[in-house]
Amino acid sequence: MKSPLFLQGGLAAALHKKIALRKPSSVFIFADRRALPSTGLTADATWLPSETKKTAAQVEALQRQMVRAGVDRQSLLVAVGGGLTTDIGGFAAATFQRGIPWISVPTTLLGMADAAIGGKTAINLPEGKNLVGAFHFPIATLADIRTLRTLPEREWSSGLGEVLKSGLLGATGVLKTLATAPKPSLRRSGKTTFQLAQQSARYKCKIVRQDPTEQGERKLLNLGHTFGHALETAAGPKKLRHGEAVGLGILCALRCSVEHGLADPAWAQEIRRILQRLGLPTQFPGTFPSKSRLQSLLLRDKKTRQGRLNLILPVKPGLCLQVEGVQAKEVVGILADEVK
Repeated sequence: MKSPLFLQGGLAAALHKKIALRKPSSVFIFADRRALPSTGLTADATWLPSETKKTAAQVEALQRQMVRAGVDRQSLLVAVGGGLTTDIGGFAAATFQRGIPWISVPTTLLGMADAAIGGKTAINLPEGKNLVGAFHFPIATLADIRTLRTLPEREWSSGLGEVLKSGLLGATGVLKTLATAPKPSLRRSGKTTFQLAQQSARYKCKIVRQDPTEQGERKLLNLGHTFGHALETAAGPKKLRHGEAVGLGILCALRCSVEHGLADPAWAQEIRRILQRLGLPTQFPGTFPSKSRLQSLLLRDKKTRQGRLNLILPVKPGLCLQVEGVQAKEVVGILADEVK
C-alpha cells in the first residue's frame, strides 16, 4: 500500500502526472459536486453525498454511467470528495467488471486522515453502516490541503474525531497538538492541519501495511467504531457525523476501560475535555435508544463473532487492547451512562 501524497496546491497537475504514468484506456472522474470548485478538476459524474445515498442503488447508477462512458478493464476511476465519495467510488471500482484501478482524492479532513486510506470500500444497508464492501486499494491517494478551505465547520470537527483516534493509538505528536494548538489553527487549511492529517495517515498506513485485510493489528483502527457505528445508526440521518460518532464511541470505550481498571479515570476526563475543545459532542443527540435497540445494533458490527463483541479499549496514550468475546448486554448500560 502506497502512502498518500500530501500537497499544498497543484492537485490537478499531480493527478495528471499519476494518470500519465498509468496510461489507462480512459479516465472516469466521480466527484462530490461541492468539492469540485476547490480542485480544478472536471468530473464525468457528480453527486451530493448523504449517508442515506450510500447504497447499492447509488453504486448501480454510477456503474451504469461508467458503462455508457465506455469504461473498460483498463480504465481508471478517480473518486474526489469525502469519505462517502471515496467509499462509493472505491466500491464501484472494486466491483465493476470484477475490478478496475482507481485513485482516491480526499477533500475532507476525515478523508485525508483516515477514511480514504487503507483500501476499505463499502456501502450501507438499512440495518447498519458499511455492511457490504470490499478491500480494494487505490493505486494512489492525493490529498491537497488547500481543498479544505471551503470545508463546513461541522466537517472540521468530524475529521478531528478520527484524528483524535489516531493520536490515542499512537500517531506521533497528535494528542499534544490537539490539546495545545490554538483552536483557530485546527480549523484552517494550514501547517497544523497539514501535519495532523499527515501524521494520522502515516500511522494508519504503517498499520495497514502490516495487516492489510484486518486479521490482527489493523483491528486497533476500529477504536471508537463499534460503539460509534451503533450510535450513528440509532441517531439517524444527519444527526451524527461519522467523526462525531467516533468521538462518542471513544468516550464509551474509555468508560469500559475505566470500569475494568484498565485506564486512569483522570486520563479519560482529559480526553473528554479534548473532545469538547475540538467542538465534538459528548452526549447523544435526541432521544437515546432503548437498551434492546442498542444491543441489536452492536451485534450487527462486522467484528462480532458468535454473538459477542470484539472491542478496542484504550489504556494510555499509544496503548490500546483488543478484548474479545464481550457480551453486548454487558456494555449497553455503560453507553447510556456515558453519553446519554
